[in-house]
Amino acid sequence: MVAPESTVSHSDEEGQNPQSVSPPLRPAVLVGLQLGWWGIYGVAYYLTLRPYQPFVDLLWKQTFIATGSGLLLSALLGGLYRAVRLSRRRPVGQALIALGTSIALGLAWYQVKVWGVEWFNPFIAPVTSLGAFRPGEGSILSSAPAFPILLLVWSGAYLSIAQWYARQTQEQRRLRADAEAQRARLRMLRYQLNPHFFFNALNTIGALADENPQRVKTAVHELSGFLRYTLLDEEALNVPLRDEVEAAEHYLAVEKIRFEDDLRVDVSLDGAAGRQVVPSFLVLPLVENAIQHGPYTSPTPLHVRVTGTLTEDVLVVEVANTGHWRAPPDADGTGTGLDNVRRRLATQHPDRHRLAVTEDDGWVRVRIELDTDALNPHA
Repeated sequence: MVAPESTVSHSDEEGQNPQSVSPPLRPAVLVGLQLGWWGIYGVAYYLTLRPYQPFVDLLWKQTFIATGSGLLLSALLGGLYRAVRLSRRRPVGQALIALGTSIALGLAWYQVKVWGVEWFNPFIAPVTSLGAFRPGEGSILSSAPAFPILLLVWSGAYLSIAQWYARQTQEQRRLRADAEAQRARLRMLRYQLNPHFFFNALNTIGALADENPQRVKTAVHELSGFLRYTLLDEEALNVPLRDEVEAAEHYLAVEKIRFEDDLRVDVSLDGAAGRQVVPSFLVLPLVENAIQHGPYTSPTPLHVRVTGTLTEDVLVVEVANTGHWRAPPDADGTGTGLDNVRRRLATQHPDRHRLAVTEDDGWVRVRIELDTDALNPHA
Protein backbone atom coordinates (compact mmCIF):
# COMPACT_ATOMS: atom_id res chain seq x y z
CA MET A 1 0.00 0.00 0.00
CA VAL A 2 1.09 3.57 -0.45
CA ALA A 3 1.69 5.76 2.59
CA PRO A 4 -1.70 6.60 4.19
CA GLU A 5 -2.45 10.12 5.27
CA SER A 6 -2.11 11.05 8.95
CA THR A 7 -4.42 13.20 11.01
CA VAL A 8 -1.54 14.88 12.87
CA SER A 9 1.75 16.33 11.75
CA HIS A 10 5.01 14.45 12.20
CA SER A 11 7.95 15.60 14.27
CA ASP A 12 11.11 14.03 15.58
CA GLU A 13 10.53 11.92 18.64
CA GLU A 14 12.02 13.24 21.84
CA GLY A 15 13.02 11.15 24.84
CA GLN A 16 10.17 8.81 25.59
CA ASN A 17 9.07 6.58 28.34
CA PRO A 18 10.34 3.03 27.65
CA GLN A 19 6.75 1.89 27.63
CA SER A 20 5.88 4.03 24.68
CA VAL A 21 4.18 2.55 21.65
CA SER A 22 5.96 1.42 18.52
CA PRO A 23 6.74 4.18 16.02
CA PRO A 24 4.42 4.63 13.03
CA LEU A 25 5.26 2.97 9.75
CA ARG A 26 7.90 4.79 7.75
CA PRO A 27 7.50 5.43 4.00
CA ALA A 28 10.12 2.80 3.15
CA VAL A 29 8.15 0.19 5.11
CA LEU A 30 4.92 1.21 3.40
CA VAL A 31 6.57 0.90 -0.02
CA GLY A 32 7.78 -2.53 1.05
CA LEU A 33 4.24 -3.54 1.98
CA GLN A 34 2.97 -2.33 -1.39
CA LEU A 35 5.61 -4.28 -3.30
CA GLY A 36 5.06 -7.32 -1.10
CA TRP A 37 1.30 -7.24 -1.72
CA TRP A 38 1.72 -7.16 -5.49
CA GLY A 39 4.56 -9.65 -5.41
CA ILE A 40 2.26 -12.16 -3.71
CA TYR A 41 -0.47 -11.34 -6.23
CA GLY A 42 1.95 -11.92 -9.13
CA VAL A 43 2.96 -15.33 -7.80
CA ALA A 44 -0.69 -16.33 -7.27
CA TYR A 45 -1.63 -15.06 -10.74
CA TYR A 46 1.18 -17.04 -12.35
CA LEU A 47 0.43 -20.28 -10.47
CA THR A 48 -3.33 -20.17 -11.07
CA LEU A 49 -2.91 -19.33 -14.76
CA ARG A 50 -0.18 -21.88 -15.43
CA PRO A 51 -2.54 -24.86 -16.09
CA TYR A 52 -4.38 -22.84 -18.77
CA GLN A 53 -1.42 -21.28 -20.55
CA PRO A 54 0.89 -23.74 -22.30
CA PHE A 55 3.31 -21.04 -23.51
CA VAL A 56 5.61 -19.99 -20.65
CA ASP A 57 6.88 -16.85 -22.39
CA LEU A 58 3.32 -15.61 -22.87
CA LEU A 59 2.50 -16.55 -19.28
CA TRP A 60 5.31 -14.38 -17.96
CA LYS A 61 4.18 -11.45 -20.08
CA GLN A 62 0.56 -11.82 -18.92
CA THR A 63 1.69 -11.96 -15.31
CA PHE A 64 3.90 -8.90 -15.69
CA ILE A 65 1.15 -6.85 -17.35
CA ALA A 66 -1.51 -7.82 -14.79
CA THR A 67 0.77 -7.24 -11.79
CA GLY A 68 2.45 -4.07 -13.06
CA SER A 69 -0.79 -2.39 -14.08
CA GLY A 70 -2.33 -3.34 -10.72
CA LEU A 71 0.62 -1.76 -8.90
CA LEU A 72 0.32 1.48 -10.86
CA LEU A 73 -3.46 1.71 -10.47
CA SER A 74 -3.30 1.00 -6.73
CA ALA A 75 -0.71 3.78 -6.35
CA LEU A 76 -3.11 6.11 -8.14
CA LEU A 77 -5.93 4.89 -5.93
CA GLY A 78 -3.89 5.60 -2.83
CA GLY A 79 -3.14 9.10 -4.08
CA LEU A 80 -6.84 9.66 -4.69
CA TYR A 81 -7.67 8.49 -1.16
CA ARG A 82 -5.14 10.91 0.28
CA ALA A 83 -6.48 13.74 -1.86
CA VAL A 84 -10.06 13.23 -0.63
CA ARG A 85 -8.83 12.52 2.96
CA LEU A 86 -10.68 9.23 2.96
CA SER A 87 -9.52 8.06 6.40
CA ARG A 88 -11.07 11.16 8.02
CA ARG A 89 -14.53 10.61 6.54
CA ARG A 90 -17.47 8.84 8.12
CA PRO A 91 -17.54 5.02 7.75
CA VAL A 92 -20.47 5.18 5.29
CA GLY A 93 -18.62 7.70 3.13
CA GLN A 94 -15.47 5.58 3.26
CA ALA A 95 -17.40 2.49 2.15
CA LEU A 96 -19.15 4.23 -0.74
CA ILE A 97 -15.98 5.90 -2.04
CA ALA A 98 -13.92 2.73 -1.72
CA LEU A 99 -16.61 0.64 -3.42
CA GLY A 100 -17.11 3.06 -6.33
CA THR A 101 -13.43 3.69 -7.01
CA SER A 102 -12.52 0.00 -6.66
CA ILE A 103 -15.15 -1.05 -9.19
CA ALA A 104 -14.25 1.71 -11.65
CA LEU A 105 -10.48 1.23 -11.46
CA GLY A 106 -10.87 -2.55 -11.26
CA LEU A 107 -12.69 -2.65 -14.60
CA ALA A 108 -10.11 -0.25 -16.04
CA TRP A 109 -7.38 -2.55 -14.73
CA TYR A 110 -9.04 -5.53 -16.43
CA GLN A 111 -9.25 -3.64 -19.72
CA VAL A 112 -5.59 -2.61 -19.51
CA LYS A 113 -4.68 -6.25 -19.02
CA VAL A 114 -6.81 -7.27 -22.02
CA TRP A 115 -5.18 -4.66 -24.25
CA GLY A 116 -1.78 -5.83 -23.09
CA VAL A 117 -2.51 -9.46 -23.90
CA GLU A 118 -3.79 -8.52 -27.36
CA TRP A 119 -0.71 -6.37 -27.93
CA PHE A 120 1.85 -9.14 -27.43
CA ASN A 121 -0.46 -11.88 -28.84
CA PRO A 122 -2.36 -10.40 -31.83
CA PHE A 123 -3.77 -13.80 -32.79
CA ILE A 124 -5.89 -14.02 -29.66
CA ALA A 125 -8.72 -11.69 -30.73
CA PRO A 126 -9.98 -13.50 -33.86
CA VAL A 127 -10.48 -16.82 -32.07
CA THR A 128 -12.55 -15.50 -29.16
CA SER A 129 -16.21 -14.66 -28.79
CA LEU A 130 -18.04 -12.46 -26.29
CA GLY A 131 -19.03 -15.40 -24.11
CA ALA A 132 -15.85 -17.42 -24.25
CA PHE A 133 -12.70 -17.39 -22.23
CA ARG A 134 -9.68 -16.12 -24.07
CA PRO A 135 -7.25 -18.91 -24.95
CA GLY A 136 -4.86 -19.38 -22.06
CA GLU A 137 -6.95 -17.25 -19.65
CA GLY A 138 -8.94 -19.78 -17.66
CA SER A 139 -7.68 -18.64 -14.23
CA ILE A 140 -10.15 -17.14 -11.77
CA LEU A 141 -7.71 -14.24 -11.26
CA SER A 142 -8.00 -13.46 -14.97
CA SER A 143 -11.79 -13.02 -14.92
CA ALA A 144 -13.34 -9.56 -15.01
CA PRO A 145 -14.92 -9.67 -11.48
CA ALA A 146 -11.59 -10.53 -9.87
CA PHE A 147 -10.02 -7.14 -10.59
CA PRO A 148 -12.58 -4.88 -8.78
CA ILE A 149 -12.72 -7.37 -5.89
CA LEU A 150 -8.95 -7.32 -5.47
CA LEU A 151 -8.86 -3.51 -5.46
CA LEU A 152 -11.70 -3.46 -2.92
CA VAL A 153 -9.66 -5.77 -0.65
CA TRP A 154 -6.65 -3.50 -1.22
CA SER A 155 -8.77 -0.47 -0.24
CA GLY A 156 -9.85 -2.18 2.99
CA ALA A 157 -6.23 -2.93 3.87
CA TYR A 158 -5.30 0.67 3.04
CA LEU A 159 -7.98 2.08 5.35
CA SER A 160 -6.97 -0.29 8.16
CA ILE A 161 -3.34 0.81 7.95
CA ALA A 162 -4.35 4.48 7.67
CA GLN A 163 -6.45 4.28 10.84
CA TRP A 164 -3.70 2.41 12.72
CA TYR A 165 -1.10 4.92 11.50
CA ALA A 166 -3.21 7.86 12.71
CA ARG A 167 -3.81 6.25 16.11
CA GLN A 168 -0.10 5.53 16.57
CA THR A 169 0.85 9.09 15.64
CA GLN A 170 -1.78 10.56 17.96
CA GLU A 171 -0.56 8.30 20.77
CA GLN A 172 3.02 9.45 20.28
CA ARG A 173 1.86 13.05 20.29
CA ARG A 174 0.08 12.38 23.59
CA LEU A 175 3.20 10.75 25.01
CA ARG A 176 5.31 13.74 24.02
CA ALA A 177 2.82 16.05 25.72
CA ASP A 178 2.86 13.86 28.85
CA ALA A 179 6.66 13.80 28.88
CA GLU A 180 6.81 17.59 28.58
CA ALA A 181 4.27 17.95 31.38
CA GLN A 182 6.41 15.69 33.56
CA ARG A 183 9.49 17.77 32.76
CA ALA A 184 7.58 20.89 33.72
CA ARG A 185 6.65 19.31 37.05
CA LEU A 186 10.29 18.34 37.59
CA ARG A 187 11.39 21.89 36.91
CA MET A 188 8.85 23.09 39.44
CA LEU A 189 10.28 20.67 41.99
CA ARG A 190 13.82 21.86 41.29
CA TYR A 191 12.84 25.50 41.63
CA GLN A 192 10.97 24.68 44.83
CA LEU A 193 13.68 22.49 46.35
CA ASN A 194 16.91 24.24 45.45
CA PRO A 195 16.52 27.88 46.56
CA HIS A 196 15.82 27.65 50.28
CA PHE A 197 18.11 24.64 50.70
CA PHE A 198 20.86 26.43 48.81
CA PHE A 199 20.52 29.57 50.91
CA ASN A 200 20.51 27.55 54.14
CA ALA A 201 23.60 25.67 52.95
CA LEU A 202 25.41 28.92 52.14
CA ASN A 203 24.53 30.32 55.56
CA THR A 204 25.86 27.13 57.13
CA ILE A 205 29.09 27.34 55.14
CA GLY A 206 29.41 31.00 56.06
CA ALA A 207 29.06 30.15 59.75
CA LEU A 208 31.59 27.30 59.45
CA ALA A 209 34.12 29.63 57.89
CA ASP A 210 34.42 31.37 61.27
CA GLU A 211 33.68 28.50 63.66
CA ASN A 212 35.20 25.44 61.99
CA PRO A 213 37.04 26.15 58.74
CA GLN A 214 38.04 22.47 58.37
CA ARG A 215 34.41 21.50 57.85
CA VAL A 216 33.86 24.00 55.06
CA LYS A 217 35.53 21.65 52.59
CA THR A 218 33.19 18.83 53.61
CA ALA A 219 30.13 21.06 53.35
CA VAL A 220 31.12 22.32 49.89
CA HIS A 221 31.77 18.73 48.71
CA GLU A 222 28.34 17.56 49.86
CA LEU A 223 26.63 20.60 48.40
CA SER A 224 28.33 20.17 45.03
CA GLY A 225 27.33 16.49 44.97
CA PHE A 226 23.71 17.44 45.51
CA LEU A 227 23.75 20.24 42.93
CA ARG A 228 25.44 18.00 40.38
CA TYR A 229 22.45 15.67 40.49
CA THR A 230 19.76 18.33 40.53
CA LEU A 231 21.23 20.72 37.95
CA LEU A 232 23.28 18.86 35.35
CA ASP A 233 20.57 16.69 33.79
CA GLU A 234 17.34 18.61 34.01
CA GLU A 235 15.58 16.57 31.31
CA ALA A 236 16.03 13.12 32.88
CA LEU A 237 12.61 11.70 33.71
CA ASN A 238 13.95 8.42 35.06
CA VAL A 239 17.10 7.54 36.99
CA PRO A 240 18.50 4.57 38.90
CA LEU A 241 17.26 4.62 42.49
CA ARG A 242 20.86 4.62 43.74
CA ASP A 243 21.46 8.03 42.08
CA GLU A 244 18.36 9.46 43.72
CA VAL A 245 19.33 8.10 47.13
CA GLU A 246 22.92 9.32 46.72
CA ALA A 247 21.63 12.84 46.04
CA ALA A 248 19.43 12.54 49.13
CA GLU A 249 22.51 11.55 51.15
CA HIS A 250 24.32 14.69 49.96
CA TYR A 251 21.28 16.75 50.91
CA LEU A 252 21.06 15.16 54.37
CA ALA A 253 24.83 15.53 54.91
CA VAL A 254 24.56 19.29 54.40
CA GLU A 255 21.55 19.44 56.73
CA LYS A 256 23.47 17.33 59.26
CA ILE A 257 26.22 19.93 59.29
CA ARG A 258 23.58 22.59 59.89
CA PHE A 259 21.61 20.75 62.59
CA GLU A 260 24.61 18.89 64.09
CA ASP A 261 23.46 16.63 66.93
CA ASP A 262 19.82 17.63 66.45
CA LEU A 263 19.60 15.41 63.34
CA ARG A 264 20.21 11.69 62.96
CA VAL A 265 20.23 10.06 59.52
CA ASP A 266 20.02 6.40 58.50
CA VAL A 267 20.16 5.33 54.83
CA SER A 268 19.80 1.70 53.76
CA LEU A 269 19.60 0.64 50.11
CA ASP A 270 19.82 -2.87 48.70
CA GLY A 271 22.16 -3.22 45.72
CA ALA A 272 19.43 -4.78 43.57
CA ALA A 273 16.99 -2.06 44.59
CA GLY A 274 19.52 0.65 43.73
CA ARG A 275 19.75 -0.59 40.14
CA GLN A 276 16.02 -0.19 39.50
CA VAL A 277 15.10 2.77 37.29
CA VAL A 278 12.48 5.00 38.93
CA PRO A 279 11.00 8.46 38.27
CA SER A 280 13.56 11.13 39.12
CA PHE A 281 12.88 13.27 42.17
CA LEU A 282 11.03 10.39 43.77
CA VAL A 283 12.95 10.47 47.09
CA LEU A 284 14.25 14.02 47.37
CA PRO A 285 10.85 15.75 47.84
CA LEU A 286 10.03 13.28 50.62
CA VAL A 287 13.38 13.88 52.35
CA GLU A 288 12.86 17.62 52.05
CA ASN A 289 9.41 17.28 53.65
CA ALA A 290 10.91 15.35 56.54
CA ILE A 291 13.56 18.04 57.16
CA GLN A 292 11.11 20.88 56.60
CA HIS A 293 8.31 19.70 58.88
CA GLY A 294 9.87 17.09 61.17
CA PRO A 295 11.50 19.52 63.64
CA TYR A 296 8.09 21.04 64.48
CA THR A 297 6.67 17.82 65.93
CA SER A 298 9.65 15.53 66.63
CA PRO A 299 11.52 15.25 69.91
CA THR A 300 15.19 16.14 69.63
CA PRO A 301 17.05 14.75 67.81
CA LEU A 302 15.01 14.47 64.62
CA HIS A 303 15.57 11.06 63.14
CA VAL A 304 15.26 10.64 59.33
CA ARG A 305 15.43 7.20 57.75
CA VAL A 306 15.59 6.34 54.02
CA THR A 307 15.29 2.70 52.92
CA GLY A 308 15.04 0.87 49.62
CA THR A 309 14.42 -2.87 49.32
CA LEU A 310 13.58 -5.19 46.45
CA THR A 311 11.61 -8.42 46.58
CA GLU A 312 10.52 -10.68 43.76
CA ASP A 313 7.30 -8.72 43.27
CA VAL A 314 7.82 -5.17 44.50
CA LEU A 315 10.33 -2.37 45.02
CA VAL A 316 9.74 -0.60 48.33
CA VAL A 317 11.07 2.91 48.97
CA GLU A 318 10.33 4.49 52.34
CA VAL A 319 11.20 7.85 53.85
CA ALA A 320 10.36 8.17 57.53
CA ASN A 321 10.95 10.73 60.25
CA THR A 322 10.15 10.98 63.92
CA GLY A 323 7.27 13.22 64.93
CA HIS A 324 3.69 13.63 63.73
CA TRP A 325 2.10 14.41 60.41
CA ARG A 326 2.04 18.14 59.78
CA ALA A 327 0.10 19.44 56.82
CA PRO A 328 1.80 22.23 54.82
CA PRO A 329 0.62 25.67 55.94
CA ASP A 330 -0.61 26.70 52.46
CA ALA A 331 -0.84 25.55 48.86
CA ASP A 332 2.67 26.81 48.16
CA GLY A 333 4.25 24.70 50.86
CA THR A 334 6.38 21.62 50.32
CA GLY A 335 3.30 19.42 50.27
CA THR A 336 3.18 20.16 46.56
CA GLY A 337 6.29 17.95 46.24
CA LEU A 338 4.36 14.97 47.60
CA ASP A 339 1.44 15.72 45.30
CA ASN A 340 3.83 15.92 42.36
CA VAL A 341 5.30 12.53 43.26
CA ARG A 342 1.78 11.09 43.31
CA ARG A 343 0.93 12.52 39.89
CA ARG A 344 4.14 11.34 38.24
CA LEU A 345 3.74 7.83 39.65
CA ALA A 346 0.17 7.76 38.37
CA THR A 347 1.36 8.88 34.93
CA GLN A 348 4.41 6.63 34.56
CA HIS A 349 3.23 3.56 36.47
CA PRO A 350 -0.60 3.50 36.49
CA ASP A 351 -1.97 0.51 38.41
CA ARG A 352 1.62 -0.56 39.16
CA HIS A 353 2.32 1.49 42.26
CA ARG A 354 1.03 2.28 45.73
CA LEU A 355 1.83 5.34 47.86
CA ALA A 356 0.82 5.52 51.49
CA VAL A 357 1.41 8.08 54.25
CA THR A 358 1.07 6.61 57.73
CA GLU A 359 1.80 7.67 61.30
CA ASP A 360 2.46 5.22 64.11
CA ASP A 361 4.75 4.82 67.11
CA GLY A 362 5.99 8.41 66.84
CA TRP A 363 7.03 8.03 63.18
CA VAL A 364 5.63 9.51 59.96
CA ARG A 365 6.24 7.18 57.03
CA VAL A 366 5.83 7.74 53.32
CA ARG A 367 5.98 4.34 51.63
CA ILE A 368 6.12 3.81 47.86
CA GLU A 369 5.70 0.37 46.32
CA LEU A 370 6.42 -0.23 42.63
CA ASP A 371 5.64 -3.56 40.97
CA THR A 372 8.84 -5.09 39.61
CA ASP A 373 7.22 -5.89 36.25
CA ALA A 374 6.89 -2.12 35.71
CA LEU A 375 10.62 -1.46 36.29
CA ASN A 376 13.78 -1.73 34.23
CA PRO A 377 17.06 -2.45 36.03
CA HIS A 378 20.05 -0.24 35.24
CA ALA A 379 23.44 -1.75 34.56
